[in-house]
Order: sequence, then C-alpha cells, then structure tokens
Amino acid sequence: MAKFFIHRPIFAIVISLIIVICGTIAGLGLPIAQYPQITQPTVEVTTYYTGANASVINQTVAQVIEQQTNGTQGMDYMNSTSDDSGSYVLTVKFDLGTDADMDTVLVQNNVTIAQSSLPSDVQSYGVTTKKSSSDMAFVFALLSPNETFNRTFLMNYAKVHLIDSIKRIKGVGDVMEFGSTYSIRVWLNPDKLSELGLTSSEVVSAIKEQNVQAPAGTIGQLPVPKNQEKQYTGSVESRLKTPEEFENIILKTQSSGAYIRIKDVGRVETGAKTTSQISNANGAPCAGFAIKLTNDANAMECIGEVKRILEEAEKDFPDDIEYIKVIDSTAFINESIHEVVQTFKEALILVIIIVYLFLQSWRATLIPVLAIPVSLVGTFASFTLLGFSINTLTLFAMVLAIGLVVDDAIVVIENVEQHMKQDGLKPVEATEVAMEEVQGPVVAIAFVLSAVFIPVAFLAGTTGVLYRQFALTIAVSMAISAFVAMSLTPALCAMLMKEHDPNAKKNALDKFFDAFNNWFDRMQNKYTGAVGWFINHTKTSVLSLIIICVLTGFLYKILPSTLVPDEDQGYFVAAVQLPEGTSLNRTYDTMDTLTKEIEEIAGIQNVMAIAGYDVLSSSTKSNTGTFFINLDSWGERKTDELAITAIIEKVKMQITPNHF
Repeated sequence: MAKFFIHRPIFAIVISLIIVICGTIAGLGLPIAQYPQITQPTVEVTTYYTGANASVINQTVAQVIEQQTNGTQGMDYMNSTSDDSGSYVLTVKFDLGTDADMDTVLVQNNVTIAQSSLPSDVQSYGVTTKKSSSDMAFVFALLSPNETFNRTFLMNYAKVHLIDSIKRIKGVGDVMEFGSTYSIRVWLNPDKLSELGLTSSEVVSAIKEQNVQAPAGTIGQLPVPKNQEKQYTGSVESRLKTPEEFENIILKTQSSGAYIRIKDVGRVETGAKTTSQISNANGAPCAGFAIKLTNDANAMECIGEVKRILEEAEKDFPDDIEYIKVIDSTAFINESIHEVVQTFKEALILVIIIVYLFLQSWRATLIPVLAIPVSLVGTFASFTLLGFSINTLTLFAMVLAIGLVVDDAIVVIENVEQHMKQDGLKPVEATEVAMEEVQGPVVAIAFVLSAVFIPVAFLAGTTGVLYRQFALTIAVSMAISAFVAMSLTPALCAMLMKEHDPNAKKNALDKFFDAFNNWFDRMQNKYTGAVGWFINHTKTSVLSLIIICVLTGFLYKILPSTLVPDEDQGYFVAAVQLPEGTSLNRTYDTMDTLTKEIEEIAGIQNVMAIAGYDVLSSSTKSNTGTFFINLDSWGERKTDELAITAIIEKVKMQITPNHF
C-alpha cells in the first residue's frame, strides 16, 4: 500500500485534500456546546387554575393528569409543582436516547385523555404540552433605570415586541416570565353585593355574557327579493376594552326598571394580571425572562439568535428602557472553547519544536506539520456521521490526539532518515525500505490505541454518553493518522527529503545539534543501563510496581470525584427563604436590602432579584426569593478574591440569617 503512494504522490495528496475539505465543511456546520448532550429528553405540561390554592390544584389537576401520564413509554421519572398562584407544572423525564418529539406526542396523548376530567376553568384555560429543558440557558431583563415605567408596562412591552419573535427561534423550548402583563381587575364590595342580593358568581357570569365578540351575520344575502341591490356584512361592538365599559356591565334589573351595574357593587381598574412576583434588576423595576432550550437545541446558534433579536429591538426602545444579560451560558462555552483552541495551538507549536529538535531538518519537520491537520481536521467529518458536537471534551481529545497522530509520522520519517544517513540510500529507495519495516507497527499502534479507547464508547448511562465522544474522537483521529502515515507521509518523504552531504560545512546550528545529540546519547545510555539493571533485579521491579499500584489506589480513594469538574461559569444563582407565611412585601423589602449590599461586592456586574419565586422548586411562594447574579468577565477577575468561589462566600455572608 505504501509503495503504491510513494510512486503516486499526487494521488496521496488529493486524497488528503479530500479528507481536509470534508472535515472543514463538516466542522463549519457542527453544533457547538459545552458538553455532549447528556440531559434527558424533557416534556413539560403546564396549565392554570384561577383562584385555586396548591392543595386544590393537587387534588383536582395534578392527580388527574399524572394518573394518565404515569407509565408513558420510555419515561424515567416525573415531578410536578402546584403553587398558590394557581399554576401547575408537570416535568416528565425520559430515558437517554429516546426521541424528544415522539416523547412529546406520547405525553400529549395521555394528557388529552385526562382533560375531560379536569375542572371546567382548567379546560377553558387549556393544557399545554411541549418539549423543553430544565436549565435556563439565557436570562435577561428589561428595566427602567429611572423608574419611568413600571414592571407591568415592561412585561407587556416585551410580550408585544420581543417574546413572540424569541419563541419562533429554533431550539427555544420555553420562555419563563418573571412578572405579569396588563389585565382588567374587578374589585367587588361584599357588603354591597349582600345588600343587593348578588353573588360573585353572578358577576362573573354577567361579564362572560356581555364581554363577547358576537357574529352579526349578513344583510341582503340570499334568499332575498330580486330587486335587492346591496349586501352588507354586519358588525357589532367588539369585546369591552376600558375599565369604564366594564363598570357599565348590567348585573341585574330591579322591579322599578333601574339597572344594577358593576360600578354599583365595586370598582374596575387596569392592573397586573397576577401580583405573585416582584422583580428588580440592579435596583430598578424590571421584567425578567429566562430562556429554556429543547434538549436537542444548538445552544450557540439559538442563544445567538436571541441576542440578535434583543440587540435589534433595543434600537427602538423608548427612553429609559434598556435590557441587560443576567445569565448567558454561551459566554462560558465561548471562553472554554477559546482556551481549548489556545491549548491546541500551544500543543501544535510544541510538537513542531520537538520534532525539529530531534529530526534537525526543516524538510523532515514540514512533513508531520502537513500530516497532523489532515488527521485532526478529517476527524470532524466523522462527527456528522456519529452525531457529535464540537465541545470541550471533543476538542480536548483532539489536543491529546496531536501527540498521538504525530507519532505515526515521526516513526516513518525517522526510519527514512536513518536509512538515508546510515545506508546512503536515495529518498525514494529509503522510503520504500523504511515503510516495509514500519507499516506493520503503524497499523498495530492504531489497533492497540483503538482497543484502549473504543470500549469506553460502550459504557451505559450519562457517563457513557459524556465520554463516548471523547474516546471515539481519539480513535477516529488515530485511524485517519494511520492511513495518512501509509499514504501521504511516505509520499512527502520521497518528495521533500534530500540526501545527506557528508562534506557540507557545519554552521552554528549544526554544532548545537551535535552537542544536543551527544547529550541525548549519554542520557539514552543511562536509561538503557537503568532498564538493564531492573531486568536483572526482577524482585525490585515487581516491588516497585506494587508500591505504585498501592499509591494509585490510595490517591483514588482520597481525591474528590465528580462527573465533570466545577467550573467558573461566570454567574450563579442564590435562593432566599424566609419563615413560612411571610408576606410578599416583607420578602421584597428583604431582597431589596440584600441587593444593595450584593451590588457592592467586587466582581459582580448585574443582579436580578425575583421576590416570590423559588428557584429550588420552580414554584411561586410569598416567602421565597431568587437572585440571578452575573459576574464580570473572566479577564477582569484574575485574582483569588475575584474568583467565583470567593464571591459566593461573600454573598452567603450577606444572605445568612445572622446578618439581619
């Protein structure tokens, strides 16, 4: 095989170019993420029961829906949240590897069966089923720094101008809203209702009957007299819009002919639809939003599109409205990939220096420099077939693969160099002889390394999914490297390498290389002597191996373990819980005080506080609150005092109960 390519170098180069082109095209279209897709497919079922508390929702909604949903094909587990605001959220987790779209259909079918048993108010509101993720990939806020606009206006502005566009983005599973839009609020006086013999249900019925969009039919439509000349579509007054129109709704007609209207038993105003949460950002009133992605979403593309929409909309914001990014998970992904790419460059430069130092020929050094990109870039083509993404693990695997794939090229080049130097052969002849000797070991190296890494791909569960991409990336790069070492590398050796001239004058660099070679030969002799000593002292060798194994086991026991290492994500979330029964006003005052103190901590950029939202259970409670805290960029936090762990400890000191 190698001899075929030695005499056909153009063919070898063309094949390598095809590999590089395929890898480049695939790499440009691959999704980019922090880690491989290890989250389980998630389906969310949501609804709302106006006026009901958590206990009522649990009995009339949760139990009905969950009885039908339980046991859905492929389901791993499910959990639900019912709170006093009237909302109900059911989260169904499915096994890894299942189709999220099919999971959603299966859950929807079961929910449909349960709908007929739900309260009429819940049926009117509707039950929504959609695939989503439990992680908040992006959190932002619209705020009014000078408090020109209140929270309800900001939420309504976002709903009209932003949220619909964001929900249409591919990959967006859900948009959580920390606040409420406008609504008509009717406040009834129970004393006046009792005095006039009315009930609240009668008021609700009157509003439903008189606040309708009724069809008016058509005037002049067939059958009509033959002399009919005109035809008109009727139009009647639409739904009520202003508080005054609602106040004039007739509730009852007295025997005297007088009307009893809503304004006689209460008042009507325009206000927030719900008042169960109060949100601030950097001390100013805000409307907060959290973007949840589907489990198969491309985070970089999806969040990038969200930010583009926000940046374009910001140009048309009214005065005293601005938006801030509170949590942006893609910032850490970009930073992580940047660091890995930087490491990749450093490793490549180090390889070039080492190869040049030992081979001592720029021609010989150029060959692995050309061969390495073919193996690494070509690996991206396999990502498309295997369903991989560009993430920190696959890039880290490619960093490690640099040292492995370069070995194949070095084995070939060094053997060719040796035959040219010692046997006086010409480049083509030396390459043919060298490849007859090393093509077997090159293939053997690829198989041995594949035997080490490929079994990792068969691990089950989250660990298997996480490290499968790492292992197969190295295995594929080694396979391509072995092929390149049998095709492109010998072809380049025959083309680029030159015969040695024993009479050539030596320059200063040659003298340096001679000194280095002499030193290396001495070190090699010492190493060979040490190996020989251990061979003659088998008991000592075995004892040393046992000691190393014992120390390895001891370190394995004492060192902390984790699925993935803790990283500075650039943000963190803090939860606040006050005594049970604490009013929302008290919770808000407490969080407002904490916000002012947290903002003074060095390294913190933005703080969004949501009073009434419990991030731990994703529910609404008057005695709970959540802080979304965004930190300065990593380049501005290089000291230990500005590390995320140090900042978290300082925030803990502020939130601790003894602080108050």
